[in-house]
Amino acid sequence: MEPRHTKAELMGEIEAAWTALETTLDRLTHAQMTELRDAQGWTVKDHLVHIAAWEYSVVVFLQGKPRHEGLGVDEQLYLARDEDAVNAVIQEQQKHVSLDEARTQLREVHHQLLSQVERLNDDDMYKANSDYQPDGAGERDERPVIGMIYGNTAHHYCEHQQWIESLASQGS
Repeated sequence: MEPRHTKAELMGEIEAAWTALETTLDRLTHAQMTELRDAQGWTVKDHLVHIAAWEYSVVVFLQGKPRHEGLGVDEQLYLARDEDAVNAVIQEQQKHVSLDEARTQLREVHHQLLSQVERLNDDDMYKANSDYQPDGAGERDERPVIGMIYGNTAHHYCEHQQWIESLASQGS
């Protein structure tokens, strides 16, 4: 059995990973964030839009709405569990967003998520994902919601920070 983490521990991990990501972004130039592309064709700006979309999907999920609404994708696409296809749709929908808009959107969504998580207590963090959805919404998902929150915040920031740093180093 995995150890239980408290909300305070989760919030600490989110804050540390967020600060590290922001510090990395603050070191990059506009050109590094908008012109360089990785093997998938993503810019740093695309990574930021992606992080914001997935984080927002948790915000709406905690509000009792389906995650696909937060992602801005069709329900059937989301239910197919093809993250690459979902990510491609998000990237296409958001390609017109400027770097400043992407950073502002990410910060706003981050604050919305923190606000949602602040309302939870330690026991709430271990309720099943299904407990946050309307009755009868899909098959029962017994995984604790803390995993979804962590996976779309601290873990996600670290994962993308590595890719962003690698991408930005191409321009050095």
